[in-house]
Amino acid sequence: GGEFTVNLQAEAVFDDQLKIMTIVGTAKDISERKRSEREIHRLAYYDSLTGLPNRVLFKDRVTQALAHARRYRSTLAVLFLDLDRFKIVNDSVGHLVGDELLKEAAKRIGTCVREPDLVARLGGDEFAVVLENIQGQDDVIMVADRIIRTLGMPMRIAGKELFTTASIGIAIVDARYRNPEELLRDADVAMYRAKASGRKRHALFDEGLHE
Repeated sequence: GGEFTVNLQAEAVFDDQLKIMTIVGTAKDISERKRSEREIHRLAYYDSLTGLPNRVLFKDRVTQALAHARRYRSTLAVLFLDLDRFKIVNDSVGHLVGDELLKEAAKRIGTCVREPDLVARLGGDEFAVVLENIQGQDDVIMVADRIIRTLGMPMRIAGKELFTTASIGIAIVDARYRNPEELLRDADVAMYRAKASGRKRHALFDEGLHE
């Protein structure tokens, strides 16, 4: 009663005397192979803990978004998020609880963005968000503020009430950006400014930060 995938090979055989056509072929169940292919794809492009896109898929999406922005003269932004003092969580309550906190953080970030936007886990306690077709800087700041507020709400994990905050760096695309590495680099630099300014806040990238 279930569904499965088959590889079908067939050919038509026509009998001139009886004037009938017969289809002769074989069907092979390849469900297991397809499952393996899907698993390989998941491991290559998605984070195993949170299920979010990983760094590889994130860079691919940003590459496409940059091309779209240049063609249609639209605006996009990248937000680079780092959970503040996450090491203290791991050291005090253990890595298993820390992993659950990361999964909850991933869910909460996802509730703060629109359906087409991308949320990715880059590794450790670092996340990134791609916002496409934005109207301007105010739209991005509104999303960043929403993420900071949402992550700042208490989390109930393994019978413990935990708290976390996030520092966010923002890079808004302009003509100088040609690849995702540049955009992510500048968002990362801005994030360190947010941390240096006291954490639990966002910072916008500007050229002075390169200095």
